[in-house]
Amino acid sequence: MPDGRAVRFIETFCRHSKGEWAGKPLRLRPWQRQLVNELMAIGPNGLRRHRIGYWGLPRKNGKSTLGAALALYGLLADGEEGAEVYSCAGDRRQAEIVFSEAKRMVAADPDLAAVVRVQRYHLEGPNHSIYRVLSADAALQQGLNPSFVVFDEVHVQPNEDLWNAMTLGSGTRRQPLILGITTAGVDEASLAYRLYTYGTDVAAGAIRDPSFFFRWWQAPPEAPYRDPAAWRAANPALGEFLKLADFEAAVRTTTESPFRRFRLNQWVAAEHLWLPAGLWEGQMDRELAFDPGLPVAVGIDPAYSDDTFAIVTAQRQREDTIVRARFFLNPYPPGHSARDDWVVDHEEVRTYLRALRREYPAPAVRIDGRTIAGPAFVYDPSSFTESAQILEGEGLAMLEMPQTDRRMVPATRLFYDLLMDHRIWHDGDATLALHLRNCHAVERGEN
Repeated sequence: MPDGRAVRFIETFCRHSKGEWAGKPLRLRPWQRQLVNELMAIGPNGLRRHRIGYWGLPRKNGKSTLGAALALYGLLADGEEGAEVYSCAGDRRQAEIVFSEAKRMVAADPDLAAVVRVQRYHLEGPNHSIYRVLSADAALQQGLNPSFVVFDEVHVQPNEDLWNAMTLGSGTRRQPLILGITTAGVDEASLAYRLYTYGTDVAAGAIRDPSFFFRWWQAPPEAPYRDPAAWRAANPALGEFLKLADFEAAVRTTTESPFRRFRLNQWVAAEHLWLPAGLWEGQMDRELAFDPGLPVAVGIDPAYSDDTFAIVTAQRQREDTIVRARFFLNPYPPGHSARDDWVVDHEEVRTYLRALRREYPAPAVRIDGRTIAGPAFVYDPSSFTESAQILEGEGLAMLEMPQTDRRMVPATRLFYDLLMDHRIWHDGDATLALHLRNCHAVERGEN
């Protein structure tokens, strides 16, 4: 049955320490109250039903505040003689987030301050109870006998050693509780993901384990990440202390993978993966062909040696854009003594570009104030200035485009948006697909 003692303790003694509610009593939202009551539920034997809890919440949903309040409850009101409470995390700085919040709560409430002695790295309560900070990057102490543990951001744990030390060390306690609170991660071989899959099996009834309490908020996997309905599904605090305006601003400047992970609490393939897995592969259509009567654009990314020289041709047909790629690659692997001096044959490149000019004699168009007949050859001047001058002398329309942030940020954003709208199509070129799979997002301002 539900146990309301933890909720009463939190709302009686714990106070906000930051922001617009600093100093005011902590009033749990209905979803928080239910979460705590279910975690602390009492079983038929009169003891706490759950020994391990695992919560998954996106950032800024009050994980640290709630974790700190529960740790103080474990220190002062859980009924354990000589209670040992621990804040744990992957490193000491992370572990101190919940602990520091608890210290501020003690300082903010006269009743707590009267019974808790505050030290730099621990709190001392009555009946020889103690609350300490532990991190995975410190040497594990032996002889621990934890009664209540709050594991913050389980996804950054480098291994399972600290988790195992806590769970195995509590065997003599009457009703110990190990609570992991985390945001989704990127590593499916991690402790965090193992607990996540175990918890989903428990929740689905595939595994019967009444000692394991699992709650995870996340958006549906197929939900568009810019959809406010997905935001609300993953964030129980949205519209309460978590502001909708914050999401509206973040979604304009954050790429999809980190937004899904930190805001929608979804596991992603890589932390800074630029494109969703499978999106590019799903846009293959080998039957689509260029129309010689429509304008084409040719993007040229030069190289000199030990690199890839890329040429991508694109044509817009109604609302869709078709792309084709040609790469000039070192045919020998690095370290092959016979071709260590390999360089790109720029005459071969120029021959290919001349062929494109003959193949697509499109009608004249205006670009940047110039009238251009045939393809617009847009190139990065690095390692290509001499070839560009030669080709321009032969009548090819050469447009210089240095790859600065000011140019590339809007260009990549347009490409991303078109691809997400399923308006870019390609022929399945394996090298182009490999390059796109290796693209990772880096957040930078324009310059």
